[in-house]
Amino acid sequence: MDFIVMALGNIIGSGIFLASSLVISVAGVWTPAAYLLGGLIMMMEVAFIIEMSVANPVAGSFRVYAREIFGDWWGYVIGWMFWTSGVLGMASEVTACAIFMQLWLHHVPLWIFSLTFSILITMINLNDLKGLSKIETGLSFIKVATLVVFIVIGFAVAFGVKVGNATESLAQFYSAASGGGKGITGLLASMLLILFAYTGTGIIGMAVNETEKPERVIPGAAKIITISVVLLYTLAAFFIVAIMPPGALDTKTSPFVTLFTIFRIPFAPDIVNFILLTASLSALNSQVYSASRMLFSLAEDHEAPRLTARKNKKGVPVAAVWLSGIVLMGVVLLSYLLPKTIFIYTVSASGFLAMVNWMSVSVTHVFYRRKIEKTAPEKLKYKAPWYPYLSWFCFALILVIFLSSPLYPDQLPGLYSGGGILLVIALSYLLIKKKK
Repeated sequence: MDFIVMALGNIIGSGIFLASSLVISVAGVWTPAAYLLGGLIMMMEVAFIIEMSVANPVAGSFRVYAREIFGDWWGYVIGWMFWTSGVLGMASEVTACAIFMQLWLHHVPLWIFSLTFSILITMINLNDLKGLSKIETGLSFIKVATLVVFIVIGFAVAFGVKVGNATESLAQFYSAASGGGKGITGLLASMLLILFAYTGTGIIGMAVNETEKPERVIPGAAKIITISVVLLYTLAAFFIVAIMPPGALDTKTSPFVTLFTIFRIPFAPDIVNFILLTASLSALNSQVYSASRMLFSLAEDHEAPRLTARKNKKGVPVAAVWLSGIVLMGVVLLSYLLPKTIFIYTVSASGFLAMVNWMSVSVTHVFYRRKIEKTAPEKLKYKAPWYPYLSWFCFALILVIFLSSPLYPDQLPGLYSGGGILLVIALSYLLIKKKK
């Protein structure tokens, strides 16, 4: 149960509650298909991670497996890339929290809220997995319930039930879809934002090492998690597109706030804004968990500051949590310099690094399965389907998405910065190697 709660908390966040407005502005009526495609990619990646993690449950998960297959250099790059992507993802979530807070306190600068939430979440993550899951239980329930309620209302409105001022029906969606909208080009252009919405799955590999009897617990729990998230995201996206009145979409505002206001739910803006705030806090909380565990794994291999390998009596890598939190505080200060664009920049940079990581997981799975089958086939207690064709298909699909990213020009600065970070990480290994 702790594992399911933490995973849901890590995945469901601003990727649907805030970034969906950006996705709709790019993909139009193809938005539901984009979320469905991204969800299928996520499910493939989760299957690969589970197979390797159950066969060899170690701290660091897919970083360790990539290192075994491709050598120390790639293991180092993957580890630091995952951690950096996690910090950027945390920055996206904490920025979303600040944006939601500004609905109530317009005159308070974005960076003050961002810094405050960064400190708060860092302190919360000094708890162990059980302590964190207690906090996540309430937060995750709120955001899952919000999506379910929205989908139920959306279903009713789309099929003609009068709810508030909502007058649109499926006719609007069919009309837009028959016109082609922005077509496959819009779908591909939005996929980097879509993959960002699903990047929290890395916590599945991180949590296996802290889960009892992972071969029994993880596969079934992961199936529940992935199917639930894909259905919630795809259906929510469909009803947003179907119901949203023409011209009502605002890329700087959550579409949920707009639509719940149209539904005439009492105090809708404040209630929904609070819900969205808790949703982003939940995702932020879980991302600090997964990023700090990766940093701890790097420290164990002497590829991160030795201090971050220390644990307290609860088994929490406190130094890794603090360092991740401090770097997050530094990143969110960018909201002082770039208050209008910080969200899209951090989302696209995080999405780029996550995309490279997912391609690495796909290829690593091909060779890791081959290695386990030769050396210890009894460890393969769970097998991802259609090996190795599914792994190569997933890799090719993500590569196509990567090459299509420039179709959405606003995310180019994030792509450039993500590529620059990847280059710096790769080159920094030479310094580490020389020091060793």
